[in-house]
Amino acid sequence: MQARTPVGSFFLLHAVLLTFVSFHAFSAPVVTENSEAITIHVGNGAHVSYLAFAEASLNPKPIIYAWHYDGLNNPDGSPRTGYDLFNAVVTETAETPWALAYTTGASGLTTSFTIGPTTSRSVDPLQSHVWTYWIQGGSEYVEWGDVESFTFSVGDSLIVSPDYWYARYISNGSYDVWSISSFSYLGAASDTHYYTDTLGKVQPVTFGTYEGPAPILRKPPVVVSCKASGNQLEMVFSVVEGAKYQLQTQEGLAPGSWQDTGGLVTANSTQVTFTSLMNHPSKKSFYRLVRRE
Repeated sequence: MQARTPVGSFFLLHAVLLTFVSFHAFSAPVVTENSEAITIHVGNGAHVSYLAFAEASLNPKPIIYAWHYDGLNNPDGSPRTGYDLFNAVVTETAETPWALAYTTGASGLTTSFTIGPTTSRSVDPLQSHVWTYWIQGGSEYVEWGDVESFTFSVGDSLIVSPDYWYARYISNGSYDVWSISSFSYLGAASDTHYYTDTLGKVQPVTFGTYEGPAPILRKPPVVVSCKASGNQLEMVFSVVEGAKYQLQTQEGLAPGSWQDTGGLVTANSTQVTFTSLMNHPSKKSFYRLVRRE
């Protein structure tokens, strides 16, 4: 896989060797497809993290592996990483139509991915374009920052990973995404990116510039209409047919206080309607619609 050091005149290149001693029998992956993506569910457990590939030569739609697992730590107590996520997907899709593999070229950098019978277009990892590792949610440890090593919280948007997948700590609902992006290293100010570490300190990391937007894996629901009648609110959302959604409400906008209202709804068309009683003591109600898998 592609790895980089965040400092120096150029990024170092490392090879990651995956060794699988044996394969065990797993139940066939559960595959769901809608207008926006193909999702392959593997594993079991209360948590789910996603490994996605957004590359048209693999499939016109993003391919998203959803790994279901229990606990955020491995049996030995170490935190689960992007390396664990990738290995779980490779192991549990082996000998299925969604089997995942990759090839490397110069200095061990990724040149292509293969999913089932389809291999992506190949890139020269020493040129541009290159395979780019995006992350969302969880945290990551940066071993060589411009000032010091640190751990930072990734946040709710996809960003290019400044370090390696084995230093990337996943969380429930996190995403690891591979796509092909244009890359350059100029040794310029534009090559330095800033991350807020887990102590709230802003840390600079220099690792080059990846051009182009972050991959879009799923379309967020959009409010079509909203009307109130007495203490009842009717909301219509534009959604993806076949996807599951949960309406949530809270009295204020403080983070972490959203509560489910009503049950999980599977959209049977491109629009879904929710009704809710506005019964908060303060007579204020805020709503959001959350996509569930």
